[in-house]
Amino acid sequence: MRFLKALLMAMANLAVSTAKGAWSATWQFADGCWRMAWSWLPGGGGGGTAMPREKLDLPDVDEAHETKEAAADQQRAADYMLSSPERVALAWARATKDERDSIPLTKLTDDQIDWLEVRLSDDQIKILASEKSEFKVSAALAGQEDAIPGVPSVPLKKRKSGPDLTDRISEFRALGIERPPAYVH
Repeated sequence: MRFLKALLMAMANLAVSTAKGAWSATWQFADGCWRMAWSWLPGGGGGGTAMPREKLDLPDVDEAHETKEAAADQQRAADYMLSSPERVALAWARATKDERDSIPLTKLTDDQIDWLEVRLSDDQIKILASEKSEFKVSAALAGQEDAIPGVPSVPLKKRKSGPDLTDRISEFRALGIERPPAYVH
């Protein structure tokens, strides 16, 4: 009994698929005839063919959110790494020679930039890169001697002392703006 039921189901499926195939072929033939007829008419729209619709392969919404969050985390990490002069100097020292051009040195003074790029040798840069203490790097950037063993500190420029009182008086007199003498009676 099961065998007969299965045989009848197979024959029914074959008939349905044949009918669908015949209908599909008939529809395609009729559609082709219709398009050809329209293409013969002037301005009948036979100039181009319609592209078949393709399913777009869009990323998953959750995947897009995860990617956006990962990019935001990377930006926060980069901002933190470059938030102080000490961290900028350490990031520059730890970067490869090609990557160093992409690190902004805006947090450093001209003397500190000169110290990093010109005065330190490759071995001293390696020592600076291996330094774990931001306090020691800060001291070296401030010019404190022997802050990091094996790495010279930023040289401090000696400040010019302000003008003496005698210099100020002579400058005042040179401008010719002397007060008239005060007479006391």
